[in-house]
Amino acid sequence: MSASEVDDQNELVPVRRRLRLDDLNQLQIELLAKQFNNEAGVSKVVVRKQWLEIEYDAAVLTLERVIELLEAYGGELSQDWWTSFKANWYLKREEKLRAQLNEEP
Repeated sequence: MSASEVDDQNELVPVRRRLRLDDLNQLQIELLAKQFNNEAGVSKVVVRKQWLEIEYDAAVLTLERVIELLEAYGGELSQDWWTSFKANWYLKREEKLRAQLNEEP
């Protein structure tokens, strides 16, 4: 295997997501931030009462997993139309990115 083939397999797909949340209490925020910091692929996370800002490698972590963790700690994405629109767009974009990564050259 050549060096370029190894580089292709280890390709990073960094993404940044900023999503509005329904209110979380301080304990939920602290536990959620700690959990995200332990999650593989996460490079940066900021959890505030009404916002989740997270940077991660889309080849390792998915938005679905991020939402799953959020809900496990009692939070949820805001139901406003803009957050719903962005979340759906992010999901579709990640599907395309992963499909491109899985394509054989």
